[in-house]
Amino acid sequence: MVLRITVLILLFTPVLAPGANVEFVGLRSFTSESLLKAVAGRMDYIRKRDATDSRADDAAYLVESYLKTHGLPDAVISGQRISDNKIRLTIEEGLSQFLGSIKVTGFDDVEAIQDQFQATFPETVKQRAFESKFIEEGLERVRDLLHTNGYWKGNLTAIQEARQADGKIPFTLKIDKGPLFILENPNLESQVKPSAALEKIAGEARGETATAENIISLRRNISEDYRRRGYTDISLVMLKKINGNKLLLNFVITPGKKYIVRSFQTAGLNKTNPSNIQNRFRKLIGENFDEKSTGRDIKRLLSTGAFSSVRLEKKEINDAELDLTLHLKEAKARGYSVALGYGSIEGYTLGLRYFDRNLYGSLSNLSAVAEITSLGGLGAISLSNPFFLDQDLRLANRAFLINRDFDNYDKLEGGIGSELTWKWGDNYSTKVGLTVSQTSINTPIPKELAGPRNYIVSRLGLQQLFDRRNNPALPSDGWFARLSTSLGLSDGDNAIGFFEVESQFSYYQTLSENSSYALGLRGGFISPSGETQSLPIDLRKFLGGANTIRSFPELKMGSSFNGNTLGGTEWWLANAEYRHNLAGPFEALIFVDAAGLDSEVELAVGLGVRINLPVGPIRLEYGRSLSQNSGEPGGTFHFAIGTTF
Repeated sequence: MVLRITVLILLFTPVLAPGANVEFVGLRSFTSESLLKAVAGRMDYIRKRDATDSRADDAAYLVESYLKTHGLPDAVISGQRISDNKIRLTIEEGLSQFLGSIKVTGFDDVEAIQDQFQATFPETVKQRAFESKFIEEGLERVRDLLHTNGYWKGNLTAIQEARQADGKIPFTLKIDKGPLFILENPNLESQVKPSAALEKIAGEARGETATAENIISLRRNISEDYRRRGYTDISLVMLKKINGNKLLLNFVITPGKKYIVRSFQTAGLNKTNPSNIQNRFRKLIGENFDEKSTGRDIKRLLSTGAFSSVRLEKKEINDAELDLTLHLKEAKARGYSVALGYGSIEGYTLGLRYFDRNLYGSLSNLSAVAEITSLGGLGAISLSNPFFLDQDLRLANRAFLINRDFDNYDKLEGGIGSELTWKWGDNYSTKVGLTVSQTSINTPIPKELAGPRNYIVSRLGLQQLFDRRNNPALPSDGWFARLSTSLGLSDGDNAIGFFEVESQFSYYQTLSENSSYALGLRGGFISPSGETQSLPIDLRKFLGGANTIRSFPELKMGSSFNGNTLGGTEWWLANAEYRHNLAGPFEALIFVDAAGLDSEVELAVGLGVRINLPVGPIRLEYGRSLSQNSGEPGGTFHFAIGTTF
């Protein structure tokens, strides 16, 4: 019976679903699809119903109104009902008027001027409609751009040229940008005297160029200074006065009320020990309330994963004090996850993870991982405290056992380690770590080339990281820099000390809505106290693969013994990528890779496609060698997850 009803519904759906198809006659300046999309809304209402004379008139009115304001001011549209499901719109476009080329003289950044001038003109699919009323608005945007760059007395002239045969109207913008302005000593006017630190900042602003960046920075410093002192409701009015080529800024500051924190308490906790929260916020009591600083502390609390929501309640006492209550909703702390994947390095991967983000209510994070890959297995357990010593210090301790079966050697390594991380603001962090591990190596490479087979490594490391990327998983703008140094001791057949440095700089820039590029530089060295051959092979650097130079399979670049690569002690990498969006999350790219390992240098180019997911890109890429030597591959396909650099 269910099947019969379904079939009947399918058979009668075309009959029961009304709708009018709208066709255009005489349309030249737009496609039918783009025009229907532009007038969607009321037009969709018409198209979902039977065609009538009145609906044909409505459709004609909608389209005519749009065309008159989008480059066809003389357009005349007539609507006709052809049948119950068809409306015909006959269009007489008349003379078209679209914004043509924009020539700029007197200013170096021509593209920026063009973008600002044309931004006020109505945008169609591939061009902008011309209406004279938008000329002055476009010039005003150009003036704002000049002010942004420090030119406060610029003169502009817009010359409208004759309409061309294709309906486009070119413009010439003549710019006399005038002198570059500098800031005078800003005046801070307030019933509450500025702090000495703020007065120093204001004094140092004198002589700086009067750009928007410097002015915004000064405004921000004023607001933050008063908020740190407890004036959370501060408001600013900025007045400007021009004197020659100098800009005098007068800031009228209304501080508002100042509050001292009288008390702090928590609400909503069940599992979590309240003292773990109160110890973090006890420093607020007796101090001026700083909304921004308190907000950062709340954000760090949320980042532990122990809470699903956090809300701060502020209660005014005697117009001078605040009682603070932090309402917390605990998240599900315990759980497990299963992962199945594939990559160029590890091959097939099956992982199981158990976690507890709030162990015994202490906010500590326990994680246990078991992983099997085509190369071997991994087991690790870690315990981290996000607020070590009730400070913004993260202490992580871990124990691990790892087995890897590489083409040139096998290894079994087990060890313990500790890391202490300081996060300074939103973009800079420092990490200090100590690791001790026991490693056993099995390889066909002779001992005099591969180093000791069994050894203990102790390593003390320092890492500094700057991260200004807009999105760490899918960066399209910003930059990233990392510097890692470590001192170590390998104790095998003979004890050998070593010093290692690794550095990285990556830059990302969006070019347009659909294109971007990325540049990466990496390099480093490991310097042993003895001969290179006495350094264990697992401590050396290997290049080649999806994240280094993509004309080689994983870890296959460099000198070898019977086809088994030996690794190196000095290395560098340079990568450049141009990316173009195809549709939705799909992206195509071309790339150039260059690499050096000891005395060998390689160069490669390639193509790839990616699917951009929130956790990072899924990548399929092919790298072709431009420096192929005898015995080296001409090119390699790679499948990987995550950014290249």
